[in-house]
Amino acid sequence: MSEEIKFIVGELNKPPYNRNYNLITFDALQPEQLLQVLNDVFAEIDSKNRLDIREEEPDQMAVRMLGMLRILKYKPPGDNMSAFRRGLVSGDKHILYPILAWLLQRMEELKKRAYLAKYLVKLDVPAEILGDADVADVHIKYEDLIEQFKTIHREYEALKNSGFSTVELRKDISAMEEERDLVHRRIERMKQKVEGTPNHESMLASARALRLERDRQKEMKQQESDLKDAIQLSEQRAMRLQNQLKDIRKAGMGTTPEGLLQRLEEDVNVNSYIVKEKLPKELKTKQRRVDILQRVVAQPAMGQHELDSVNKQIRSLTNEINNLNEARIKEVEEDESPESKVGKLSFFRQNAAIITRKKEQTAERLNELRNELTNLQEDMKEKQEQLKQFTGEQVLRGEEFKRYVNKLRGKSSVYKMKRAELSELRAEFGVLSRTEEILKSKDAHMLEQLNVMESEMGVSGFRETKENMEKVSSMKAEVDERKGQTLEEMSGMVMELNHKIAERKARLAPIIKELRPLRQKVQDLNVDYNDKKHTFDSVAAGLETNLGKLEQEVKSLQDEIRKAETKYHVGVAEKEILNFKQHQATEEIKLYLSNDPQDRKKSLRENLMANINEQEKHSRQLRDEQKTVKDLMQSSTNQLAMWQDVVKILELKKKCMEAARSGGIMTRNSGGEALVLT
Repeated sequence: MSEEIKFIVGELNKPPYNRNYNLITFDALQPEQLLQVLNDVFAEIDSKNRLDIREEEPDQMAVRMLGMLRILKYKPPGDNMSAFRRGLVSGDKHILYPILAWLLQRMEELKKRAYLAKYLVKLDVPAEILGDADVADVHIKYEDLIEQFKTIHREYEALKNSGFSTVELRKDISAMEEERDLVHRRIERMKQKVEGTPNHESMLASARALRLERDRQKEMKQQESDLKDAIQLSEQRAMRLQNQLKDIRKAGMGTTPEGLLQRLEEDVNVNSYIVKEKLPKELKTKQRRVDILQRVVAQPAMGQHELDSVNKQIRSLTNEINNLNEARIKEVEEDESPESKVGKLSFFRQNAAIITRKKEQTAERLNELRNELTNLQEDMKEKQEQLKQFTGEQVLRGEEFKRYVNKLRGKSSVYKMKRAELSELRAEFGVLSRTEEILKSKDAHMLEQLNVMESEMGVSGFRETKENMEKVSSMKAEVDERKGQTLEEMSGMVMELNHKIAERKARLAPIIKELRPLRQKVQDLNVDYNDKKHTFDSVAAGLETNLGKLEQEVKSLQDEIRKAETKYHVGVAEKEILNFKQHQATEEIKLYLSNDPQDRKKSLRENLMANINEQEKHSRQLRDEQKTVKDLMQSSTNQLAMWQDVVKILELKKKCMEAARSGGIMTRNSGGEALVLT
């Protein structure tokens, strides 16, 4: 727990919180302040939680925080969900500290999850509302938009994690440009070779036809491989379905109709107990608690003295009740007369009450287990959907995995073939781009000649005006057609809207009649509500002022207690240190004044002097070694320079020998070497 608190305090002292807590001040926070800290962490994850919890009702705060934890997939450490909810509402440290540590450890992941939850958590629309055609259409569009958001976000994450950089892309572009230039040069050389051969046009046409046929053949092979993969996938699915069918049959072999009926009866009994006995009791207890709280709110504020007297009275009454119960149980056990049967009956009633309490606890445990089962099923569905998104199928094992590996090997060979084809297509693309440029230049030349001929014949601009007239006529026809379509669509929409308006008016007429008296009733209730709210606000303001004064007094007293405790602990520690130093000084004086040489050896002074002498001897040895090392270093550097000169001389001799063998003479001019042939 201490390590957890240290981690929480360290994270809260960092931006964007900047709380300046230490372990003592953080541990001394009140439950309301701890809940505010938790709410601030929620606000950093999702900005809609940025508010003051004192301005919010406790029930609304609990629902909002529990909903936020459910969205963030937080799993409580224990199995008792009701205790967890109570601790969260009351601001229990043992509940809030693990939540804060869990949140602060994975802030980036939780921010992303909260951002996605705003768009991916679907709204619960009742079935009777979805029965309306317009609402159903809007709901379908809403689900389509959610799916589009999933795909776009997945593509965004893939692009963000792909690792491509601008430097790598520029390198690829420069390499592709160099490759394009090489291909253009090869094409020019090939054209120069081919232009001299006869029938080169027919040969080029036959080559194009051959290439098209090869492309068709490759497409057919690809379709064949796709069909084989689809057949294999369908066979795998059939195998899995058969295995599931076998498992279901095995599970149903031992079951009988009587066993199924017995299981269903048990479920019905449990559910009927929960509905008829457990839930009404819980409602009654909640209502009773609400009544008690209302009575407490209606009473005037109590002082600390009155609270202490009430607590003493409660303790004395509980002790008295426990003593009476123990005495009664002893009397029942000792007395075996007929009059003691009534006491024994009370004993059995107590046992029955204990059994009913255990029954209620098992029912609560059953509800919690059911909730946990639904949560686990939802998690399993999410994991299966994620697995399907990544792989498209379930996890493969055994023979299926081997077939999958073989399929990957086949795909790698196909990838290599496709890569070779892509290089060929790139080369062909260069050829085609060059031919396109040539044709464009020829087209421009022909247009210039046509313009010259038109100017010579006295009809310059005839071609352009003709083309413009054709474009204008085609555009006019399209506009007329669109006008007719829009007019028809608008008339149909007007008719449909009038029909829908008439239907809605007929449907809303009885509802409006029913609403009129209800509006009058709402106005009356609003008046009563405002009056009661005014009285409640005045009472709440008085309670808050008294509570604020009491909190300030408690804080001041706690601060005084802390200061006194710190002074006391500091004084105790200083006293212990001084006692130890005094004891050490007396022992040292005794050893120093003693005539025994063995005692003097044990003294701290003698030990320190011996250590000082040893260190001085060691420093003198190190100085001598340093001096010898410096002398050796000077001689070694001189020797190294001499050996380097010898190596240079030998290299020059080697170069001269090689020059003499090759028939040249090596000379040195202006700092460089040159070979002069003879």
